[in-house]
Amino acid sequence: MRALPFLLAAAPLLLAATAYGQGTSFSARLGRNPVGVGESFPFEVTLSADNVRMEDYRPPDFRGFRVVAEQPSQSTQIQMGGGGSLMRQIYTWHYQLVPLQKGKLVIGPAGVRVDGRELRTEKVNVTVVETGQAPQPRPRAPRGFPGFPDPSSLFPGLEPEPEPEPAPADPGRPAGQRNFLRALPSKTRAFVGEQITIEWSLCLAERQNNYAPTKEPRTDGFWVEDLEVPQRQHGLSLSEQVIDGRVYLVGPLMRKALFGLRPGRTTVTPLEADISRVGFFGAPLRSEHLRADPVPLEIVPLPAGAPAGFDPSAVGRFTLAAEVDRDHVQVGEAITLRLRIDGQGNLRKIALPALPRLDGWKIYDPKVSVQLNHADEIGGSKTAEYLLLPEKPGETEIPPLALSYFDTQKTTYVTAKTAPLRLVVTGQAMAQSPAAAVPTPAAAGSENLLAIDVRPLRNRAALRRDFGAALYRSPTFVGLVIAPPALLAFLGLLGVARARLGEESEGKRRRKLRRAASRRLRTAAALLHEGRLAPSLGEIERVLRELLAGKMGSSAAGMSRDELRAAMAKAGAAPALVDGTVAALDDCDRARFAPGSITAEEASRAIDRAGEIIEDFEKLGAREGSPS
Repeated sequence: MRALPFLLAAAPLLLAATAYGQGTSFSARLGRNPVGVGESFPFEVTLSADNVRMEDYRPPDFRGFRVVAEQPSQSTQIQMGGGGSLMRQIYTWHYQLVPLQKGKLVIGPAGVRVDGRELRTEKVNVTVVETGQAPQPRPRAPRGFPGFPDPSSLFPGLEPEPEPEPAPADPGRPAGQRNFLRALPSKTRAFVGEQITIEWSLCLAERQNNYAPTKEPRTDGFWVEDLEVPQRQHGLSLSEQVIDGRVYLVGPLMRKALFGLRPGRTTVTPLEADISRVGFFGAPLRSEHLRADPVPLEIVPLPAGAPAGFDPSAVGRFTLAAEVDRDHVQVGEAITLRLRIDGQGNLRKIALPALPRLDGWKIYDPKVSVQLNHADEIGGSKTAEYLLLPEKPGETEIPPLALSYFDTQKTTYVTAKTAPLRLVVTGQAMAQSPAAAVPTPAAAGSENLLAIDVRPLRNRAALRRDFGAALYRSPTFVGLVIAPPALLAFLGLLGVARARLGEESEGKRRRKLRRAASRRLRTAAALLHEGRLAPSLGEIERVLRELLAGKMGSSAAGMSRDELRAAMAKAGAAPALVDGTVAALDDCDRARFAPGSITAEEASRAIDRAGEIIEDFEKLGAREGSPS
């Protein structure tokens, strides 16, 4: 306080010195360094400029960090002195970061455009150490006014005011006179897989301006789902509550649903945060570091007597249902079977009942989707959609599917079952392609309408002249005699030359193979580009079946998958090539019977895989009659 009169007397000089000595500055700084893994720390980017236009701000590259809070701010300062005044704009971007790994990390530069000029901050190096090893600096209140230099730096003889000490935590203070973090679990003892909800709240005896988490709780040994937390647009949602006979402003910070993965005693580590109040010029008047209590939990094993095939994640309350989109189809028409679990529990981890093998049906892998609500108790639905393709007519019954789970309310094991499903298939079974028609002989008794005796037309009894003698004596006879042997010899030499020219080296054969594959798949790629996915995969199926027909010497149409595998193995195909070819044909069938189940990305991969299959088959060696 002794320096206050001198500071007021020197204020005009300070204003004059700073009003015209500052230009545009763009900088970034750390709140502290080093920091611990998982510990939150502040990071600020500041732009200070005089009457400029700011645009296109680009935040730093926070690779290796998690941004837990972000808040921009803007202020205007009017500086007067030296015969004039100056309006200065200060933009600040406040970040709260948590390092994810130990070591030397770098925060990339931030960027901004000021009056068409590009500005960038310097890179900032951060040293990250083990958790708890980083020193915790005491908050230091800045001296002087924001935007002006420290008076002690301009006047070395000026004694700075002492920094305010944070108010010590008095264990004897009555409740309601201090701020604290509270952690409330829904229960402290639960079965393996049973939900425990923990809510962390900020309890304030008086309003604060800033809140920043510094260390999040660790939940090792649990499957964790985040629950919804009520938030206002510009901060915490505070409400008045009476705790231990005192009135507090209470704001929920985070809520988590924990599912124990194994039995035993464990502890959820505390949540830590900093709160502070600031003065009129933004300087912190008082700051406080808060730490919630740890939460000890006991996870007990499930009781004995679990049914066979019980999934330890099936803890809660569930229902099971199965349905088909239709139960009467023709051979080759697909059916969609939906298997759905509804209820409360860890639906992400619970396993769906397996669909049994159905004779005469081809079953494709299911598509699984999960829909959860995160209000108070984790629940929702988990659905698996199977695509079933009948291969022969008849009646099929899908037996009841069962899901065994542990009911936490009844503390007993319960089995949910679906109703049996009856499917009727009509039509003819998929058979071999019909053989080529054989011409039948003429029917008995048919008559040949063409006359047998055709007589030559001749007006004279003898030739007009001796044509043979004339031809023998003419020069044309020599040419006619020599021409056939010469032509035959020429054709023989031409055949030999073509045979030699047609001989292929291994490299030439590979190039020809690539050109053939490109020609065959060009149509499929064009159809894919037009968005016609099903015709595109139909073209791939045609190419593969023609290739198999050439390699195996018989048509692949109508073959079952087992027969096709045996024929391909007999032709010399490796097991990996056999599996890849069968999988490609299955994708083509799925696109034909359920066009909506194929995406453009899957179709593109199918085209690439078909090219690889063609090349692998060509490496087996050309078979007689195979397409080249």
